[in-house]
Amino acid sequence: MSAPRPLLLVEDSDADAVAMARIARRLPTPLPLVRVRDGESALDYLYQRGGYTDAVRPALVLLDLHMPGMGGREVLARLKADPGLRCIPVIIFSSSQDQLDVEGAYSDGANSYLFKPEPGEQLEATARALQAFWLSAARLPDVGESS
Repeated sequence: MSAPRPLLLVEDSDADAVAMARIARRLPTPLPLVRVRDGESALDYLYQRGGYTDAVRPALVLLDLHMPGMGGREVLARLKADPGLRCIPVIIFSSSQDQLDVEGAYSDGANSYLFKPEPGEQLEATARALQAFWLSAARLPDVGESS
């Protein structure tokens, strides 16, 4: 049996990324997590370019909306416009509760929008729910190793 594909976390906040990595290791089935800090790095990872030529295609992408440089909505729009990447589920994971952000994300093709709680029990509960649905109950597409 092959190793599970990682979850790609696109997150500029070190504190949020550390909290998610810690929770990912403690889940009932530990999740391999790859973190990139910005939209440009996310695209490099997904297109396997630059320092990511050997990157494993993720099972899904957890994408923050508001990051310096290329924001999450632009990354999302690019992924969903690419026939080789559009089937990878993209879950927006943002601290924004602005309805315009939610509607915009879905309009751009997000598969889900999760509000990012502060690190702690609620964040762990959100991560467990994400794993239970997206990585256990849902059937994900086989997107292969490269585009």
